[in-house]
Amino acid sequence: MSESRFTPERIRSLHTKSAEIVLSPKYISITSDEIWGGVYFSRTGWCAHAPGDASPQWIGENFRKALQTSEYFNKPEVPFLDREEIQLMKEASNRRRIAFLDEIVQTYGYKNRDEVVRRCDMVFTSWHYLIEDFVTLIASKRVPGGHSAWGPMDKKKYAETNLIVPLSVSDEELGLAIRDALSRCEAPGRQKINSPPTSI
Repeated sequence: MSESRFTPERIRSLHTKSAEIVLSPKYISITSDEIWGGVYFSRTGWCAHAPGDASPQWIGENFRKALQTSEYFNKPEVPFLDREEIQLMKEASNRRRIAFLDEIVQTYGYKNRDEVVRRCDMVFTSWHYLIEDFVTLIASKRVPGGHSAWGPMDKKKYAETNLIVPLSVSDEELGLAIRDALSRCEAPGRQKINSPPTSI
């Protein structure tokens, strides 16, 4: 019998936490993720929003909370996760996601949820929390129906849009790094990348 490719070292390297940062002309939001063979809106992790010109201190503090409360539920050594458990998670995740979007609708005067996510910039993040003391911030490009990151095959863009930030930095420094990552996002055509006031 061949040796399993899921060695203890490999399993440790797969454990990941993540959070998403979204910037629109009106607001910035930070949401914690759950990882279940895919990434889902966290049922219990930290989620927050603020006006788009929120301070770097606020951004860094809330991102750190969202990242730390992210949860990894994958079982790399198990072929299939429990379908019933996943379905219950998806339902609870979607309820919380919708409630969060409805709160943004009411707070910033949007007409509906579709408007909330229109023309937003997004930064994905990744933290291999069992083996690394830094987080990777991943700027994205707007594509029909959502956002996409550049892969390593596009070496120049990949290098420009993946920022490595030590988690030992202050909340303010972390927030400034996130602002930097947001500035590296891209949008099609005449759409503009959202940016904070020049005072930030």
